[in-house]
Amino acid sequence: MRGATGSSCVGYLSRADPGLSAARDTIVRVKRALAWFAGLVGIAALGRWLAGRNRPKPPSAPVEPEAVEAGADDPAEELRRKLAQARAEGEVEPPAETPTDEALDDRRARVHAQARETIDAMAEDGPE
Repeated sequence: MRGATGSSCVGYLSRADPGLSAARDTIVRVKRALAWFAGLVGIAALGRWLAGRNRPKPPSAPVEPEAVEAGADDPAEELRRKLAQARAEGEVEPPAETPTDEALDDRRARVHAQARETIDAMAEDGPE
């Protein structure tokens, strides 16, 4: 005998275990809901794409050649101008002195000594 779905096995299982029929119905409902959701997302994406395709692009602002040549919009050019003006007025301080080679050698020796002490302390502790 065939059940309502066309398969005798499914009809037999649903009569034997009512929970199986409810589970099958739940799966069908979830699949149907997911299909509707995917369809709505696709329709929304298509609508956005079609709306954006026909939208005119905003006109770009015209560039004035005088402003570009004068450097009014260029921050680098403005800083160069300020630096040149400060140098002309004599307000620029000379750069700080760089450390001498002896100071670097002393610092390098101090750092190496500290590193050796740390390595020795770690070696005394040993692996735990």
